[in-house]
Amino acid sequence: MRTTTRTLALALVTSLLVLTGAGAAFGASIPVEPAGVDPIAFEPASACGCHGTLVEDWSVSMHAKALSDPIYRAKLDEAEKATDGKIGPFCLKCHGPGATMTGEFAAGAELSLGTNEGVNCSFCHQVTDLKAGVIGNTSHLVEPSGVRRAQIKDPKAPHPADYSELHTKAEFCGGCHNVLHPVNGMHLEATYKEWSESSYAKDGIVCQDCHMSTEPGVIGPTTGTAAPGAPERDNIYQMTFVGANVAQGPPAATALLKSAAEVKLDIPEIVAPGQTASATVTITNVGAGHKLPTGLTEVRQMWLEVTAATASGETTTFGTHVFGTILQDDKGNAPVELWEATKIKSDDRIAPRESVTYSYAFTMPEGATATSVTAALLYKSAPDELAEKAGVDNPTTEMAVASAAVYSDAEAAAQAATPAQGESESGTPSWVWFVVAGVIAAIGVTAVAWWRLRSAG
Repeated sequence: MRTTTRTLALALVTSLLVLTGAGAAFGASIPVEPAGVDPIAFEPASACGCHGTLVEDWSVSMHAKALSDPIYRAKLDEAEKATDGKIGPFCLKCHGPGATMTGEFAAGAELSLGTNEGVNCSFCHQVTDLKAGVIGNTSHLVEPSGVRRAQIKDPKAPHPADYSELHTKAEFCGGCHNVLHPVNGMHLEATYKEWSESSYAKDGIVCQDCHMSTEPGVIGPTTGTAAPGAPERDNIYQMTFVGANVAQGPPAATALLKSAAEVKLDIPEIVAPGQTASATVTITNVGAGHKLPTGLTEVRQMWLEVTAATASGETTTFGTHVFGTILQDDKGNAPVELWEATKIKSDDRIAPRESVTYSYAFTMPEGATATSVTAALLYKSAPDELAEKAGVDNPTTEMAVASAAVYSDAEAAAQAATPAQGESESGTPSWVWFVVAGVIAAIGVTAVAWWRLRSAG
């Protein structure tokens, strides 16, 4: 009875969308532009109660926070002031596609419950296609009829549903995650383009396989159900959309960053005090199907830091490198903001499954017998200044790290390799092992005595 009631209710909503002119007739797909679509076409996520677990995943994602993210709001505020409000509709189209289609943005109206949720269930699952030949700048085509589309070929749903091959492809994500300058066409964000030119694309590993998997580092969908009581399927994706926004995104963002890169450090084991040797650091993009970092790379920050620490606790940084793109305007000024850019002056980010190597001069401190050298790849979601303006935390994430001990001479190295007197090779004092062995023996004796008494009884 409950299922029948829900089915009838959804059918009624679908009929109302058609009869009230939701901006497109049933079966017609329209672009993400102001079209007078009735806000009822974009239900809030709370209406998707049967998919409670998936809705919960989505609720902590950056899709759910696409309009409310303080970093985004602070950057948009800067852009609006710099362009006299011209760039606003361009940004809002991607961050609030539903509100764009209803015309609520254009009219300056208060957003409805569903359109205020940024990129929510009812938007993505009503997408039918992309504009011909266009992947980017919110090039999706939407049929706001109430029919929900997904990767499931034979949906068994109590509401209108259909299979969508597009939802299994990277192009679906590329419709937003490829951003071209609205005036000169240069790539401002090229995550989809980077993927399309990578070996991941050739291997058939798409965005959904990494950003909607069960956990960072796991590739592909999993076996499960889309809702309680639904058939078990082997192509269920999580709605986490995990990315690299550490402070605002889901907790798994940190784990995803840590699965993206590896660091190797090569340095001689023996360097005499006052002498200089080369510390060579190799960073490999092992887990991202796009460049590191990606997206809005003048906001995202990733850098290498190479340090040396002595036994006394003195730490010195002797090598750094910042990764990213530097934008340039038509007068040759660089760096500039994205709305001023006409070309990319430089780009030294790390492509998928590729490595970069940097060498730095390390000098052994005078008087030191041993030094620990560490190479760390670090990341922040935004510059500190922007995070402070937005009023949010801005933690530093250690994506990958490698360390090596450097000694003043062979004798110091040998002493470090030899356990101190009274210690085992593991560094644990020998008496600890005697105590452990005694306890184990006592337990054994007690167990035997108990068994004999029981047998005798």
